[in-house]
Amino acid sequence: METLYALAFYFKKGIGLKTIKKFIDKYGSFEAASKAEGLDLKGELLRAEKEIKTAEKLGVKLFPLTGKGYPPILKKISSPPPVLYVKGKLDFNNSMAVSIVGSRRCSSYGRKIAYQLASFLSSNGVPVISGLAYGIDTAAHKGAVESKGVTYAVLGCGIDVNYPSGNSSLREIIVDSGGALISEFPFGTSPSRENFPRRNRIISGLSVATVVVEANENSGALITAGFALDEGRDVFAVPANIDSVFSKGSNKLLKEGAVPLVEFEDIFEEIPYLRKRRDKAYQREIDEKFQPIVDVLLKGDAHIDKIVAESGLPYCEVITLLFELEAEGVVKSDGNRYFLIQGGNFEKGRD
Repeated sequence: METLYALAFYFKKGIGLKTIKKFIDKYGSFEAASKAEGLDLKGELLRAEKEIKTAEKLGVKLFPLTGKGYPPILKKISSPPPVLYVKGKLDFNNSMAVSIVGSRRCSSYGRKIAYQLASFLSSNGVPVISGLAYGIDTAAHKGAVESKGVTYAVLGCGIDVNYPSGNSSLREIIVDSGGALISEFPFGTSPSRENFPRRNRIISGLSVATVVVEANENSGALITAGFALDEGRDVFAVPANIDSVFSKGSNKLLKEGAVPLVEFEDIFEEIPYLRKRRDKAYQREIDEKFQPIVDVLLKGDAHIDKIVAESGLPYCEVITLLFELEAEGVVKSDGNRYFLIQGGNFEKGRD
């Protein structure tokens, strides 16, 4: 019933998001708030019933602000969505996500960094959030799923609207990989310009930190960063050439106080509680002979030469140990670079 009334409030013209939040703060639930004097939701309730039936047909889950499953971190923003439409698996109770954002028109450098950063975060058990747009968003989602990580795509349209059409297969991959598509917009809502700032507040609202990889002066990614700052969340920006038209916005963020992301590990250095969760995820019982390599890779992905140098082990021994760790699903390689896979199945005593 709470979902029904939450939708009715959302559909009611003349009631904004902040007003809805005031209703909830006062009454505690949408159903209780529906009994407020002078409030008529009959027409909206009929529409809400149809919306719920459509959700059931499409396999979309609806999470009201006051119900179970609604991300606790999103409840903390000033104007949380009354209802979330979700296709896939949504689990924010025990995870802390980082959003990766930037412009649609980006350089090959920006695309590469977004992909590698998402891969790094995923390998360390951190979900990645972005907006499914072309450019930086797409690279971030791909970096996550191709590293067997979880990623959430927040949409600026109805969850049933295939936008952008070029990412239709990526939508399916995100869901099949354990992530989800997320929207606050009713079914059939087209991707109009005014929807994207609203989408951006959800992206930052779901994240403990937002990383602007590459953004021009007019990029919507700057709006996302602004929402994050307003809500007291950490904002990072990737430094770039001062003459790059692709990075004028992100460079400006650095000038205004965003944390420079010089190394991917900087995220864990700046957010200690995120680092603690990451390190705890890797405190598995493993044979002592692997510990020097695991210690190096806990800092982030590393080239074989760096692993040899920092572990203090001979090159041939490092190669052998990495081969064993790969076979056990603890480590994954990309050329001569290696990174840990969160949830690897290596156990002490296995040979």
